[in-house]
Amino acid sequence: MKKINKTIGILGLALMITACQKKDDYKKYTEHGEVVYPAKIDSLRILSGNGRIKVSGALNADPKVVRFRVFWNSKQDSVDVPVNRTGGVDSVNYIISNLEEGPMSFEVRTYDSEGHISVPMNVVGNVYGERYRSALNNRAILSTEFNTQGEAKLKFQDITAEGGTVGMQIRYRHTDNTTHDTLIVAQLKDQVVTLPKFKGNPIEYRIINKPDPLSIDRFFSNYETISLKGEISAIYLKNNMVPFQRSAYDNNRWGDLADWVTNTAMKNHNGMGGYASDNDGIINIEAGWGSSAIINGKIYQTITLPAGRYSFTSELSDNNYDGDPPAYIVAAPGTGIPDVDQLGTALGSTAVKNNRFEFELKQTTVVSLGMVVSFNTDHYMKIRSLRLYAL
Repeated sequence: MKKINKTIGILGLALMITACQKKDDYKKYTEHGEVVYPAKIDSLRILSGNGRIKVSGALNADPKVVRFRVFWNSKQDSVDVPVNRTGGVDSVNYIISNLEEGPMSFEVRTYDSEGHISVPMNVVGNVYGERYRSALNNRAILSTEFNTQGEAKLKFQDITAEGGTVGMQIRYRHTDNTTHDTLIVAQLKDQVVTLPKFKGNPIEYRIINKPDPLSIDRFFSNYETISLKGEISAIYLKNNMVPFQRSAYDNNRWGDLADWVTNTAMKNHNGMGGYASDNDGIINIEAGWGSSAIINGKIYQTITLPAGRYSFTSELSDNNYDGDPPAYIVAAPGTGIPDVDQLGTALGSTAVKNNRFEFELKQTTVVSLGMVVSFNTDHYMKIRSLRLYAL
C-alpha cells in the first residue's frame, strides 16, 4: 500500500512540474505571474493559392491586440503582421508568398500591446503550383456546328464541380482578321459556346481551374491548338445549296449562279448556264435539247483554307448522267480548276456520282472548289448542294 501511495505521489509531482513548466511559458509575458491570453483570431482559415496562401479570419473587440505572427516550416519561418484596430470586429487578410508547393501547417498567435501572447492556433493549408497546373487536362469538345450566320457552336464535355474548372479561354480568328480572346464561365452540363463571326481553323483553347472554391488564384492549363471538325460550308462557301441564287437570268429558265465563277463553256443557254429556276433555284447542267455540248464547263469558288484535312461533297438530284461522259467535283490549288484531262494536278477530285473526296493541305493555301463537266448532247444533271467539311 505504501508503494502504491508512493507511486501516486511521484506521478502527481510529475504532473505538477509539467503544468508549472507550461504556465511558466506564459508567466514570462506578465509581471506578476498572472496568465493573460489575448484574443485569438476567429474563423481562422488558410486559403490556398499559387505559391502563396492567405491568412483569413476576424478579430473581436479586444482593443489590446496589436499584431499577430504566423509560423510555418516547423517554426523556421515566420512573419509578423501589425493590426490596425477600428474599435469593432476587424477582418484579418494577409498573403504569404514564395511558398513551396504542397500541404503546409501553420501556427498563428496574437500579441497585445503589453506583450502577452495568445494560445497557439494551428491550421493546415495547401499551396499549389506548377505540379498542379501542368496536370490539368483540357475539357473535351464533343461536337462542332457551323451556321449560315458565320457562328461556330462548340459543345463541351460535361464536368463535375469537384474538378475545379471555372472557365475556358478561347482564341479564334474573327472575320475582321483579328484574333478574338474570349473568356467563358464554365457550366457543368450541356455547355455550348458560340464563337461569332468565326473565320476558320485553327483555334486555341484552355481551361481555367481553381483547386478549391476559396482559392485566391486561378490556374490556366496549357493552350491546345485544334481544328474544329464538321461542315464548314457556311464559313467558306457562298450560295452552295438549294435554293441557289442567280446573278443573271434569261427571264425564262436559265441563268448564272451568284457567287460562283462560271466559264464560257458552261454558258450554253444563250450565254448563260449552270443555274436553272427549277426547284426554286438549282445547279442544272444540260447539253442538247436545243443547246450545245459542254466541253470543260466549269463552276467554282476560290477561298483560302488553313492547313488541315477536308472533304468536298456533291448532292446529286435528277439526272440521266451515268458517269460517262465525265463530270467531276474538284479541289485545286490556286484560282481555278483544271480541265478534265488535267485532274492529276488537282488536290483531289471524284466523279459527281461518287459524291465525296478528301484532300489535305500542309499549309494555308488558296484553293478553288467546284465542278468540271464535259457533256455530249442529251445529257443533264442537277445538283442540290456542294459542301465542304473539316476532318
